[in-house]
Amino acid sequence: MSARLALIIANTEYTDPGLAQLSAPGRDAKEFGRVLDSPEICAFDDVVVLINENSSKVGEAIDYFLSNRKPDDLLVLYFSGHGVRDEYGSLYLAVKNTNRARLRSTAIKSDFIREAMDQSRSRRQVLILDCCNSGAFTQGTKAATGVSLGTASAFEAGYGRIILTASDSTQYAWEGDKVIGETDNSLFTHFLIEGLEGEADLDGDGRITVDELYDYAYEKVKLATPKQSPSKFSSKQQGEIVLRQNMRMEEIKSVLLPAPLLDSIENPFSDVRMGAVQQLIKLLNGKNLGMARSAQEVLERIAENDDSRQVSYAARQALESIREAEKPAKNDQPEIITKEAQRIIYERAAQDAETFESGKSQPSRSTSPLVAWFTLGWGISGLFAGYLWSEFDGAGGELIAGVLGGAGGGLVTALILRAEKVIRDQTSTFRIVLAWAIGGVIGWFIGWQISGGTVAAAIGMAFFAIFGLAGTLGMDYLRDHWQGIATILLAWAIGGAIVWIISKTILIETLYMDDQGLAWAIGTAIGWGIGGYVMARQLLANKGT
Repeated sequence: MSARLALIIANTEYTDPGLAQLSAPGRDAKEFGRVLDSPEICAFDDVVVLINENSSKVGEAIDYFLSNRKPDDLLVLYFSGHGVRDEYGSLYLAVKNTNRARLRSTAIKSDFIREAMDQSRSRRQVLILDCCNSGAFTQGTKAATGVSLGTASAFEAGYGRIILTASDSTQYAWEGDKVIGETDNSLFTHFLIEGLEGEADLDGDGRITVDELYDYAYEKVKLATPKQSPSKFSSKQQGEIVLRQNMRMEEIKSVLLPAPLLDSIENPFSDVRMGAVQQLIKLLNGKNLGMARSAQEVLERIAENDDSRQVSYAARQALESIREAEKPAKNDQPEIITKEAQRIIYERAAQDAETFESGKSQPSRSTSPLVAWFTLGWGISGLFAGYLWSEFDGAGGELIAGVLGGAGGGLVTALILRAEKVIRDQTSTFRIVLAWAIGGVIGWFIGWQISGGTVAAAIGMAFFAIFGLAGTLGMDYLRDHWQGIATILLAWAIGGAIVWIISKTILIETLYMDDQGLAWAIGTAIGWGIGGYVMARQLLANKGT
């Protein structure tokens, strides 16, 4: 079994008076060690922290750390402190007893670390260096003096190695003991720690890789100061190196849910929202924990605020299953929801959908008066539409009748749906009214102006209903519930045929009614009333209570 190991080295005190005393590396090392060692964060198997140790102990610790490892062992070596170059350009990591005049014997040469890493059997090595050339230091911060430190190049080669550095170039100028500009106190390590605590999970999958951690720290450092540019070097890396996994749900960043799902969540009809709950449950069981976090947040909102008791109950059941699944093992990734809970919710949703599509649902006593008002409103709208078309025949009558009649019926639909909290804003009301007005014009033009006759009137009113329902329910709803919608369209087609039969065939041609406006008003009122009645039964009975 592979191990996850870390060696953290930091130095704040130096016997060489030419090396500035530092404060940041000690804090850096302790905090970085904390997040790696914590069972609730990175959960490394062993983390060793060395602060202010002599070169002999540091060298021995590095040699031991990299020796006798397995190929799959993950090794993280971290250093924070001064980096020093000799007159030949070789890089050394300065420790407590480092003497700039005796670097080979009192400091840790980069070649020593590189050779130990090359000879290690581990093929998953991460070297993190938060240091720069020490010649500029007198005030306890790490910065470069005027020449590139070339940190990454000093540790190149190797197999399966990633090197992260805080900076690799000149960033500060000095005059005597004073720095020109501002210093930054270990920003790189600060953001590495912040990233491992959860912020670097950029894709919301509940894992933090080395690449994600570096990308997060790089962007944060660059935003904080343009004077520091972290760098990354990788050599023959195979696959991702994961530093943290099995993040708790509350630590996962939520991500944006798919737009069609968001539309379904806000749909005015409860069976559509029930379907959205099913999709949210699937996301809870998915591998993308960012999506799972977003799904959980939405389910909590649905459970609390949805005006359909069935939908809110399904959301609550899903959330309760999450809590039950988390109880047995807090540190393990839980099964988000039990299969039994899924089965119950799916069956309930399927029953609701089947009831709607089969047209078998019956309005409750509380919805019966609304069905009556719905029918009356559409009947009155038809009354005016029929009269207006007859009075303005040949002078844009179909336009006037379609717009005003359709808008009137659409307004009745919107007002009743708003009263039942099926729609929740003024925008939805306007959309419904506009859709029925446009549908009225198109339906009237097809049924009366193109050919006339019973069949044409039926086709025209079917088109009228299609446009109106699309604006009221949305095209996705029409497609997904085509059987239930077909019942409504059939009712409107029958209503259109009845308009023509009563008005034209019976009242005008058979009974010779002189007032054709009244004849068309009566027939249209009856036909539209039938369409409105069937539509009301479908919409209100399946709203969800």
